[in-house]
Amino acid sequence: MMRLGRSMMVLGGALIVAVTVALSPPLVLGEGGARRDAVRQAAESAAAENAAPSSLSKHATILNRDGQVVRIGSNGWMCLPDDPGTAGTDSICMNESWRHFMDALKNKKKPTFTQIGIAYMLQGDRPVSNTDPYATEPKPGDEWVDKLGAHVMVLVPDAETLKGVPTNPNNGGPWVMWAGTPYAHVMIPIDSYPSQ
Repeated sequence: MMRLGRSMMVLGGALIVAVTVALSPPLVLGEGGARRDAVRQAAESAAAENAAPSSLSKHATILNRDGQVVRIGSNGWMCLPDDPGTAGTDSICMNESWRHFMDALKNKKKPTFTQIGIAYMLQGDRPVSNTDPYATEPKPGDEWVDKLGAHVMVLVPDAETLKGVPTNPNNGGPWVMWAGTPYAHVMIPIDSYPSQ
């Protein structure tokens, strides 16, 4: 009798566990939660890949905007999707030097890199100050870059080599953004800028 009771308890416990496991995903993820996450992740990956030529981005590591790896790449490049919290489309693909540069900018530190940095933004960029790396809105007398289309950005280890490169974003060609700061870099428009 005791053995039968234990068997029934074990059987009953297994049934409870099976029912709990079967019901848990909708309760934890919400209806279609896993599918929504997969769709969002696929959309973010596609947006990140669109920042650079596909010959480069299809082999790049894809990060989400929190810096978490979505896909491990094989060519040393990293791509991030557009930040939905900003105006414009700012998906970006970059090499390691540019990644160090972005980390320094975010943490308000002097960038340290010894190799040329290259970043693609073929979907355009958010509105940004041409002179102040930390400006969040236009100020009187500030040059503001807005509606910038496809472009490439280049970092050089020695900022002295940028002397003589224009700093005016409206010159019709490449220019130095954030000149005179540790974050100076060359902007190379692919689409006409200013747009015509």
